[in-house]
Amino acid sequence: MIKTRAIVLHRFPYSDSSWIVKALTEETGTVSFIVKGGKRKDSPFRGALDPLALCEIVYRENPNTELQFLKEASVINWHAHLRENLLALAKAQVMAEIVLRYAPAGVPLEGEFSLLEEALAALDVPDIKLPADNAPEQDAAPSLPAGIKQPANKSGVFARWLLDICELWGYHLDMSSCSRCDHQIEGAPADFHPETGAFVCKNCLGVETPRARPETLAGFEALRTGSAIAHPEFVENALLAYLRSHIGFMREINSLKFLNETRKLYDRSR
Repeated sequence: MIKTRAIVLHRFPYSDSSWIVKALTEETGTVSFIVKGGKRKDSPFRGALDPLALCEIVYRENPNTELQFLKEASVINWHAHLRENLLALAKAQVMAEIVLRYAPAGVPLEGEFSLLEEALAALDVPDIKLPADNAPEQDAAPSLPAGIKQPANKSGVFARWLLDICELWGYHLDMSSCSRCDHQIEGAPADFHPETGAFVCKNCLGVETPRARPETLAGFEALRTGSAIAHPEFVENALLAYLRSHIGFMREINSLKFLNETRKLYDRSR
């Protein structure tokens, strides 16, 4: 019998009353479960196996089948505030799908679990609302669960996760040095090539026209220094392009469409 924490990555209907659930477990990596009767209102698993939920599960591992049977499941963190923020929810779904599609199968994934747990907890922190007179209230800042680091800023959570997952999977990005002269880059890089991960300094770029947008380059500097990212979507897209150029484009990330549509909604609302 295995007892472990798990993050639900995806689920889809198996029948009128059941689910197939794919989860990232702390102990055994990605595991697929059949949850019979999971759709019923009186199901003991209700809520615990919602996508992006952090839960504790108990199951007996059967090496002869791909689908495991759950014995118990209880909610640890449903991430209610994350679900109230459409943009945060869209980014969380992309992170979950990347892990589901690209993480190694059949092996423990402690690093992936830790990174995703921290990112979801950081996105789950509610935005602080000031009172009517705009004076900050004492002790207004919400706290993260024990053991989870407070991010420097919420705007960089997804970008930081992408950078960390690249590092974990062996695709290191050196944001501090120029790929051409090896000298330290002062301020924002002058260019970035997502297919190779190369950063270029101003001296080496010379009169060449940079391929990367100014917002992307400024985003990398903010990410390196831990500052707030003014336009996080540009550096997020650059990191996604870098990651996928190394892993391969064979598996489409379906949730990116929802993220891009959500970004447009937020841009129109500004």
